Amino acid sequence: MINPIWLDTFITLAETGHFTRTAEQRFMTQPGVSQHLKKLEETCGFELVIRLGKGIQLTEQGRRVFEYAKAQQQQEQHFIASLKFDEPYEGKCIVACSGAIAQRIYPALVALQTQHTALNIHLEVAPRRTILSGITNGTFELGIVTNMPNTEDVSCTYLGEEPLGLILPSSYLTKNGQRHGKRNNKHSANNIVDTLNTLGLINHPDAVHYLQRYIKDSGEADLALINPNKLKHSGYVNQLSQILIPVSKGLGFTVLPSSTLEFVDVANQLTVYTPKNDVTEPLYCVQAAHAALPARYNIVKNVVKDVINKSVCNSSP
Repeated sequence: MINPIWLDTFITLAETGHFTRTAEQRFMTQPGVSQHLKKLEETCGFELVIRLGKGIQLTEQGRRVFEYAKAQQQQEQHFIASLKFDEPYEGKCIVACSGAIAQRIYPALVALQTQHTALNIHLEVAPRRTILSGITNGTFELGIVTNMPNTEDVSCTYLGEEPLGLILPSSYLTKNGQRHGKRNNKHSANNIVDTLNTLGLINHPDAVHYLQRYIKDSGEADLALINPNKLKHSGYVNQLSQILIPVSKGLGFTVLPSSTLEFVDVANQLTVYTPKNDVTEPLYCVQAAHAALPARYNIVKNVVKDVINKSVCNSSP
C-alpha cells in the first residue's frame, strides 16, 4: 500500500510545480519534500518527476501517479461526506402505521418533504403485528402502533390519543332518536345494543380489538352485554377506504378512528354513536430497542405528534 502522506505531498508538488512552495503549503522543509518524493519513486519503481532547477515536470508515470492520488483523495472525501447521515432534513425515513393513521399524517409528511426536498419519506401501511415484526427484523425504522407493545425488542414513545367512533348507518338517527351525535334521553342504551345485534359487525383487521376497547371504556353497562367474538359479522373489508361503504348502505356497523370520516365520500350517510365516556386509544412510536435513529426521525416524530394532538383537540366538544 502506498503511503498516503507521500501521495498528498506529491499532489501538492505536482500542482505547484515547485519544491519550495510545496514545502510552504505542507509546513515541511524542502529536504522533507524531496525525501517523500524519493520514497514514493522507490515504491513505484519509476522516476516520477524531472527536476528543472527548483521546479519540476511530471514524467508519464508521474502523471499517472498524480491521477491515482487525486482519485484516492476524492474517494476519501466522498466517503467522509457519506458518514454525515445525521442531518435532520436529509435522507430516507421509513415509517409504518395503520391506514387510518396514514390518512391523517401523510399530508403533513408530504408538506415536510416539500419544504426539505433532501428528505425521502417512505410510508408503509401495515397492521400492528406486521409493524412490530418489521421493527425487530429491520424492515421498518419507525412504527406507529396502538397500545404499548409487551416486548423487550422495541422501545416506545407515547404520542397521544386516537379517538374511536362506533359508526352506524345514518338511518340509525330516525330509529333511535339521535340527532347530530346526541342521544335522546327517551331511548335507553338497550336501543344501541339491539341495533348492533341486528346490524352485525362490518369486520376489518382491527375491528374486534377496537370494539373490545370501545365496550370497556364507553362507561355503558349495557354495551358490556355484547361479546365481540360472538357478534354477528355482516361483512369483512381489509381496505380502509372501503370499510364504511357497507355501513353507509345499512349493512352493518363498525368501529374505527373517528378521523376516518374526514376522508370518505359517504360521511353524510353515517353517524357516530355518542357514548357516556369518550373512547380513545393511545398511540406510540416504536423503534428497535437500544437503536439510535438519525436526527431526521425526530423531525418526523414531532410532525406526527402535532397532527395527532391537533386531531384530538378538534374532536373535543
